Amino acid sequence: MFRKILITATVLALSTFGISPAQATDPLVLTFETDDTSFVKVDFPTDGNQPQASTLVAGTDGNTTRVLKIVRGVPSWAGTTVISDPAKTLITADAKLVTAKVFSPVAGVKLLIKVENRSNVTQSVESYATESSVVGWHEYTFDFAYERTDTEAFSANKTYNMASIFLDYTLNDGAVTTVGQTYYVDDVTFQAAASGGGNGNGGGSTPAVATLTQLTFEPGDVLGALAAFEAGPNHPQGVFGGGAGLIVAEPPLGGAGSAIAVTKSGQPWTGLNALVDTTGTVRYTDAAHPKIFFDLFSPKANSPVAVQLFVGDANVQATAMAKLGWNRVMVDFSTVPGWSSSTVYNKVVLFPDFLVPVSVPPITYFFDNVVVNGTAPMAFKPVASVGATLVGNTLKVGSRLSLSKGSWLFGAPVTYKYSWYRCSAKISSGVASLPSSKCKAISKQTSSTYKLTSSDRGKYVLGLVKATNSYGTTYSATKSIISKVK
Repeated sequence: MFRKILITATVLALSTFGISPAQATDPLVLTFETDDTSFVKVDFPTDGNQPQASTLVAGTDGNTTRVLKIVRGVPSWAGTTVISDPAKTLITADAKLVTAKVFSPVAGVKLLIKVENRSNVTQSVESYATESSVVGWHEYTFDFAYERTDTEAFSANKTYNMASIFLDYTLNDGAVTTVGQTYYVDDVTFQAAASGGGNGNGGGSTPAVATLTQLTFEPGDVLGALAAFEAGPNHPQGVFGGGAGLIVAEPPLGGAGSAIAVTKSGQPWTGLNALVDTTGTVRYTDAAHPKIFFDLFSPKANSPVAVQLFVGDANVQATAMAKLGWNRVMVDFSTVPGWSSSTVYNKVVLFPDFLVPVSVPPITYFFDNVVVNGTAPMAFKPVASVGATLVGNTLKVGSRLSLSKGSWLFGAPVTYKYSWYRCSAKISSGVASLPSSKCKAISKQTSSTYKLTSSDRGKYVLGLVKATNSYGTTYSATKSIISKVK
């Protein structure tokens, strides 16, 4: 269950979106607690076989907070209105995001929120969550800059003061897969709009500030979720150049947590608008913070990656060369010709395999932990970008093998421990957990080198590296030696 610490979350969310907390109003949050005066409960339809039905319940995960329990109705359009208040404005031109914490009984179904004018329901906007459901609790983002296909788009000239939530939404009657199943909803949050604000270049009352921002692409990273869209006039953040973006929970080679996958399937200049500020209140570099950090997984060696900072149509560019696997990239713009600490750059663009012709089939790259106005993130356990290997070709009793730990990313300082295993069968690839039926640990062997003994004759030997930092432990096992010890 999610803790309801709203004051801190409000400041962080506003800072992340380039809105000065001093000028912004608090977001409207439906908590479903006894003091929540904004919540209303209207289920539809209310008749027929298995109508939509919702109730307020407490203690669903062992605590006393209340959530909205919804039993899915039969019609495809079954839903629940959760707020209808003429005094509220739920989305605006500067704040089109809504988030909701939802417990889903199944994965892969679509969640939708509809906002409308309670006095004129022909004025409405519908938006799917930026990702399909996962089993259990998860926070979902609904971006009303992207309306559902063939529905009305957002208009700054209309007022949206009523909202309804639809679970497992489908256009076709009879196609609903979760009729009669139970969902839970909590903390439906309508992001607040800023009142005023300058352009960051002396044209307004508030100067743009360098705010620490990190895109982790983890659940709850609202700003990171926006990058998975195609970039366009109404949604500047996202992938452009004909490529595609998708947030994945299990990036390759054990990448820590979720990352955004960018498939380069369009132009050689396919890229990712990772951060875009349209409020004029945020700057992405300054004299104290000229560096930008990010993690990149490249499926090829010697791949150029470019970073561009924009102000209007003008930009400065820095490039680096990525190796095969995960790379921790740091770009110091203070060394880049044309960069100025006094210029308010308001867009950060990342280009994988920059200007290299598109491959067939197209290649996918992964970005994670994009940090501006701060330092490189360290909140992850180690990841082996190059696995452990054995060094030594003499496979006779009395010869010595050496264990190379490989290359590791994330979260220095890292401590390494070594162990050795004697196996009855050849192990073809490194594994994190060795099969106990085939491999037994060799007692008291904790050095990075090992001298083969008579007990190894007729066996296969491999090494295991244990990498640990303050966030966790990761293992990398070598392949076993290619033939039995003689």
